[in-house]
Amino acid sequence: MNAPLQHPAPLRHPPLQRVIAWLTIVFCCSFLFDFRGEESGGSAVQYLYLLIAVGSTACIALLGHRTLLAKPGVYLLVLWFGYLLWAATIATLNGVSPNHSLRILLPPLLCGCGILVAHVAACHGIRANTIVNALLVAAIGNILWRFFYGFAVKGATVDTARAEILSPALDWIIAFVACSLVLDRKLKPSTLIVAGIVLVTVMISVTRAVLLPIAMGGVMATVCLGICLGWRALDLSHLGRKALQAGIAVAILAGFVILLAVSQPAVTERWVERLFYAQGGKTTVDASWLTREAEAKAMWDILSEEPISFIYGKGVGAGYYWDPSFYPELYLVYPADFDFSGTFHFAGHSVWTYALFSGGVIGVLFHLGLFAAIMAFSIAGARAALHSGNFRPAIAFLPFVAAWCALSQSATSNLFDERLSGLMLGLMAGLPQVYFYQRHQQAQRLTRPAVAYPHPQEQPVLTP
Repeated sequence: MNAPLQHPAPLRHPPLQRVIAWLTIVFCCSFLFDFRGEESGGSAVQYLYLLIAVGSTACIALLGHRTLLAKPGVYLLVLWFGYLLWAATIATLNGVSPNHSLRILLPPLLCGCGILVAHVAACHGIRANTIVNALLVAAIGNILWRFFYGFAVKGATVDTARAEILSPALDWIIAFVACSLVLDRKLKPSTLIVAGIVLVTVMISVTRAVLLPIAMGGVMATVCLGICLGWRALDLSHLGRKALQAGIAVAILAGFVILLAVSQPAVTERWVERLFYAQGGKTTVDASWLTREAEAKAMWDILSEEPISFIYGKGVGAGYYWDPSFYPELYLVYPADFDFSGTFHFAGHSVWTYALFSGGVIGVLFHLGLFAAIMAFSIAGARAALHSGNFRPAIAFLPFVAAWCALSQSATSNLFDERLSGLMLGLMAGLPQVYFYQRHQQAQRLTRPAVAYPHPQEQPVLTP
């Protein structure tokens, strides 16, 4: 991370910069109205969303091809597109149906597109706020859309609503709220409104797993606050302000929860049952965890049939099943006519078990490398922003906190099972390039000899 940065000569074409900025916004919002399709395949409108996302990415890549090799962002591009090539190759060699492999590869592909889009946008002077604000619109829009879609189309009710009303953007928006509450100097009413929307959605869904990123977001945002204090980017007076603001925020958000609990007592009862009396004690552990165990054991057994496949996996889209030894206990909580048998081809319920099953140890290393790189680049990018004078901690550390929020659920859910979550993770991975580019431009201005421009319109424009 301390090696000299290598960038192409700065681009001085404001029209090109504006086009790339708008294409970036289009990409960020391409899956705003996405929803979980049927197992048989996506709908025509979902293919349209994909066309918009891939088309905007292709245009950005063509327009900004001169910056694709800019460091250090190019290392992320090589890492993740290397994984995509590896995954596609292993699937082909294992004879996996392209229909299955391509469908499961879409979220990882969109992650790669997100890295590329953020990378090129950064190297054309697009500010981090532009990308984050576009993502914020997409995230809030999808949360509200999924909530409406779950009740209006999926048939959810307040008494039955679960994950069908939840958006894959929740992890990211939780990270955004945590960073804003802990690292921003002022408590913004808009942040509290967003936090309220998240809380109401989570409360009605009665989904315990979402509590993990909420806790992780708060912890990691506090860690980033400690880093800022260590860098002297924030002083101790910030802690006093934050203590007061935190008290106000907690009181307001608690009001949201109390109001919901009073108006919908059934939700409170469901939470008590879910937290303390899950499955009524019929199973040794929670039924959701049992399904994860049944899936993981079956994947392990399939790999064990050919031990060398632990190295390279069975390929993305390969079929698997749930281990039959778990059926008797699962039938204690599932209907007697529920069919656990059959072959599954979706991305599983865990980032890590499916990474091992589909790509072997090599696939797991690619995923570990992505998360580690996001965290390392985010810290280094925040340091670069501090030196270049464009330091807003809540945005600079957002990729770091977002990566941890995604990791908090990675053992029991697969973020690469949803297109929007893959897209958002990719944009977070590429976002730190903004600060590396700004530091590079600042260094160029300090070392470049002064040039007289007879006409103001000849002055190069480096930022929007």
